[in-house]
Amino acid sequence: TARAGSAPVAGDTAPLLGPRKAARVEMPAKHKFGQKPASCCSVVRCSMAALIAAPIGVLLLTILRPPEHRSAVDLHPTTVPPPPSRAASAVEGAAGSEPAAPVRQVSPEPVVAGRMLKKNESAWDRKHGLIGSEPMDGDWMLDCPPTPPEGYPKHYPIMDIINNWPPDRPTPIAPKHYHSLCRFDYTKDLEKAIAYRDAEVPFIVYNNPSAEEIVTKWNTDGYLEKLLGKERFRTEVSHNNHFMYYSGGSSRGKGNKAWRAPTSNEKLSFEQFKAAALRCEAKNCSAEEKHYYFRVTASYPTHYIFKELPFFQPKPHLFIKDPKGQRGIHCRFGMSAVIAENHYDGSRNVIGIFGGRRRYILSHPKECDNMYLLPMGHPSGRHSGDACNYHPDCKNSPTSVDYSQPDLKRFPKFKELQANEVILAPGDFLYLPTHWFHYIISLGLNYQCNTRSGRGNEYTRVMRKCGFS
Repeated sequence: TARAGSAPVAGDTAPLLGPRKAARVEMPAKHKFGQKPASCCSVVRCSMAALIAAPIGVLLLTILRPPEHRSAVDLHPTTVPPPPSRAASAVEGAAGSEPAAPVRQVSPEPVVAGRMLKKNESAWDRKHGLIGSEPMDGDWMLDCPPTPPEGYPKHYPIMDIINNWPPDRPTPIAPKHYHSLCRFDYTKDLEKAIAYRDAEVPFIVYNNPSAEEIVTKWNTDGYLEKLLGKERFRTEVSHNNHFMYYSGGSSRGKGNKAWRAPTSNEKLSFEQFKAAALRCEAKNCSAEEKHYYFRVTASYPTHYIFKELPFFQPKPHLFIKDPKGQRGIHCRFGMSAVIAENHYDGSRNVIGIFGGRRRYILSHPKECDNMYLLPMGHPSGRHSGDACNYHPDCKNSPTSVDYSQPDLKRFPKFKELQANEVILAPGDFLYLPTHWFHYIISLGLNYQCNTRSGRGNEYTRVMRKCGFS
């Protein structure tokens, strides 16, 4: 039986301790009143020693702290100015003014993967340290040809991917994963990235200067709290770590053939959500405890999120192929182990990660027949996963394969599915063409925003064979 975790409490600032227990502190033996201890020092000498030892101790704790026990904040520590007021942003946007150019902040060198970064390290060296895993075949795909080669991207058997790194166990991160997407440096490979986008194949972009500034700001203590304020946003709630989109009401039918909504909704402030996420990480929540998926939606260009993320403005560039087809910016903040079930989107999608990490399992649209997708007309049509999230009323209702524990007797074609995977770190963008499948796993507290820009029809014929278009 699933256990429901405690609801988040505003102002809860539980530290991110991970699964480790606090070390026991041994207290020194007391000495009798009026009797001097065996050794002592003057007030001046003790004060000087404390002043020298304190910063050294803090530095050692920062360097030695394992990366898997860090929050998104640890990845880019810095001091930045507070965000502009949202009212002012809306007024400026309504007046049609261009967003102000981001101001590069001077910050201390960030700590990555347990060590201080060297000044001569490349953008890729820094990114590599954040990912925390290596490609199964050793190839990061950093020097891809000008146009996508035949057979790109490479795919692997889904059971190899799942057995190597079970989805319900996000940490520790697997030493190796089945990576096969090109990684383009925004400052050097822009033409290549545009060519791959126009060919409608997936790829990753990193080292976008504007995005790196957002990463710095969003991972500064108090910045997002001030940007988002006390407003309570729609937050999806699940009795476990699985989330699947649905439309319509919360229930249909009666008896064993009923359908029940896989998740519910609550209204939480960002501060409440973050407190719940950090509390869950601190106590190492199980997959069967209550999880939250926080959402912020900017539906119109004058919304303050458009000003905050200038690279998602509705103008032609790498991330926006069809400005007229853009449908807002959608930010989804996940907590550790949150899974968004396998699905495709009906338009081009660019996904940016601005804090924490996410794992994406991807599949070509031609693999649709091996996924047992819920049909159009179902509340969760175009998705794979348990349709009711294991609600007891749905024992005999239509359902689909759960990637985290696939029933191969019931869904035998699933083992034929081909896929690959990527780990996205802060500052990464993933381009997904229309109809490409993605299954998303949060590897800790993370901040992700995406936008769409029109529909491509390159894979429509393939999808029609599976009953979709």
